[in-house]
Amino acid sequence: MRKISRGRSENDEPLSAGRVEYLEQARQRVRTRRIRRTAVLLVLLTAVVLFATGVVGSSVTMAKDFIDTARIALLPGSGWPQQTGVSEVTQVEPLTGSFVELGKEGCVVYSRSGKKLNSIQSGYARPALAAGRNRFVLYNRSGNELRVESRTQNLYTKQMENSIFLCAVADNGNLAVVTEDISAMAKLLVYNANMEEVLRWSMSSNDGTPLRMAFSPDSRKLAAAAVTASGGQMMTNLYLINLASGDPVSIANQSGVPQWLGWTSASTLLAVYDTRVVLYNAGGGERAAYEFAGNTLKDVSVDAAGNIALLLGSGQLHQAVLLDKNLNVQFSGSVASANAIVRAGSLFYLLSDSGVECCTVSGERQWSQTLAAKPQALLADAKELLLFSGNTAQVLEPPQE
Repeated sequence: MRKISRGRSENDEPLSAGRVEYLEQARQRVRTRRIRRTAVLLVLLTAVVLFATGVVGSSVTMAKDFIDTARIALLPGSGWPQQTGVSEVTQVEPLTGSFVELGKEGCVVYSRSGKKLNSIQSGYARPALAAGRNRFVLYNRSGNELRVESRTQNLYTKQMENSIFLCAVADNGNLAVVTEDISAMAKLLVYNANMEEVLRWSMSSNDGTPLRMAFSPDSRKLAAAAVTASGGQMMTNLYLINLASGDPVSIANQSGVPQWLGWTSASTLLAVYDTRVVLYNAGGGERAAYEFAGNTLKDVSVDAAGNIALLLGSGQLHQAVLLDKNLNVQFSGSVASANAIVRAGSLFYLLSDSGVECCTVSGERQWSQTLAAKPQALLADAKELLLFSGNTAQVLEPPQE
């Protein structure tokens, strides 16, 4: 019987370490491609099944949202920094696994891993945007056109009858639009995720014109803070609209102009005016309030948990005020001159002309960093700090001690 040897013969040449490493890397690339291809096919098949069985529903756009989320997770980018091409940042809004960055000439969408997902050159004279969980609306405040965008493509482009004042997007894709109304003061329209009109309200001068809007976490209600003139001063009427019934309910009447409006829970609504912050019960009535005591509001930031950071000013002096979601004061003290404030849990960040400073909720300074270009925006969450300055987005690393 012939004996088969499993060892190396004398004529065999040993593989070099470099050759072995090269072959292993090649095998790893093949395995990665196979895994990625299989995962993508599985995601597409799942989307088709969900859509066909009605789990996703009748909206094709919801299926596209699902596929976008899978693509972002399975096809990561090359990391940061990235030249986004937006040199004058006017707005940055988070989306699921990504963000949209707006400049004077259009906007770009990037995944949080640094992959460019979309780029829009709108040509709008006064562009603005509002974002939900998986999509956003880009609209022209000097015209009547709006674009509803997913993270990767255009979903709808719509010409309104009159000039657009304001838009808001719900997490489920509902869209609220405020336009001029020739026969009244303003018109509020609400569309579902398929751009089918579900509500229309012609608002009189007594009702006011909405300057801030926010959908509830379940996307079933819309809060609108509308400004009107009464007795020679500006007043804000705060309305709550149940989209199922369509009847607006007035829950507050407040002097001043709304600067920020949002939901901190399914039953509480937060409104920041130019003189005070108020926490409302969704059924009506003030739950708590914080007064600015004569200081001027410079900036406001509310994190995902409802914690608040206020940047107040009085002459050349600046003050930071930290409030929890029930408006209890966590910190109030003088800070260096700053242009913006960002709240992220137990920390807050101050953006100045020359850099960024990080402090704890008790006001203790953690670190500061001087930058080559003026910081224009900061996305802060549990994963990372993403800083926007010049035309560059980069991860901001705290300086090493």
